[in-house]
Amino acid sequence: MPEPVSRHVHADLLPQLLELDAVIHASVTRRAVQALAVHATANDVAMIFDVGAGTGAGTFALAAEYPGAQVVAVDVDQDMLDRVLRRAEDQEVAGRISTVRLDIGVSGLDAGVADVVWSSNAMHEVRDPVAAFGNIFRGLRRGGVLLVVEMDSPPLVLPREYAPLETALRAAAGADRPAPDWSGALAEAGFDLLDTRSLTNDQVLPADGPGGTYASVELRRLAQHALSALTEEAISDLRELVTDLTTRHELIEHVHIRGTRTLWIARRP
Repeated sequence: MPEPVSRHVHADLLPQLLELDAVIHASVTRRAVQALAVHATANDVAMIFDVGAGTGAGTFALAAEYPGAQVVAVDVDQDMLDRVLRRAEDQEVAGRISTVRLDIGVSGLDAGVADVVWSSNAMHEVRDPVAAFGNIFRGLRRGGVLLVVEMDSPPLVLPREYAPLETALRAAAGADRPAPDWSGALAEAGFDLLDTRSLTNDQVLPADGPGGTYASVELRRLAQHALSALTEEAISDLRELVTDLTTRHELIEHVHIRGTRTLWIARRP
C-alpha cells in the first residue's frame, strides 16, 4: 500500500507548489480570513501567529486584514521563513512581520501572547497534533482565536475527460485517504469550537498560465509517490500530459482545479 501523500517530502517542488497554491486558492484564503474576522475583530487583535506559514500566503493575508497587528510566521523550515522576510521587505510591511523557527508539536509559543493563531494546511504534518494544539492553546490569551484549515484531499487538476488517469494516479499515491478532523483534538486541548465549514474551489483556468503550472507541479508531486504502483501505460500518459502542460499546451487547453478544504474556528475560553 502506498504511503499517504505528504506536502513536505519533496523539498524541490514545495516552494513552487506553495507559491502557486497561494495564487490558485486565493479566494479560499480570503473566505477563511473573512470567517476569522467575524470572531476576531481588528480592534482586538495585536499579535498573530501563522503556524506552518510556508511561503507566507496566510501571513500576508492576515497582515492586510489586521493592519494594526504584528504577524509572526512560524515554520520548521528556515528557507521558507527567509522567503517570507524577503517578501515582507518587497511589500514594505517588514516592520510588522517577523519569523520564528519552531516545531509546534515540540515547543510552544510564548504563553498567552497571541490574539490569533492561524494554521493552514500544516497541522496534518505535525508528528504530535495533540501536543501541538496544547502548545497553541497556551500561546493564546484567554479569549484568543484559533483558525485551522486543512485540505480534504489534494485537489483534482485535470479536465474531467482525464478522470481515469487522475483517479489511478491519486489511488497509487495514497492521495484519497480520509481527511483529518480536528474537532476532537480541539476540544481535548480545551478549545470551544465556534465554527466549522467547507471551503470549495472550482475553477477552469488556461493551461498556459498559473493554473497549468500548478496542475503540472501537483501531478509531478503525486507521481513522486505513485510511480512504483502505476502501469507503464499510465506513466507514459502522465509524462505526456506533464510535458504538454509545461511546454506545449496542445493536448490540454484548460485545467480544472477543484477541491474542498475544511475550516475550524475555535476560542480559548
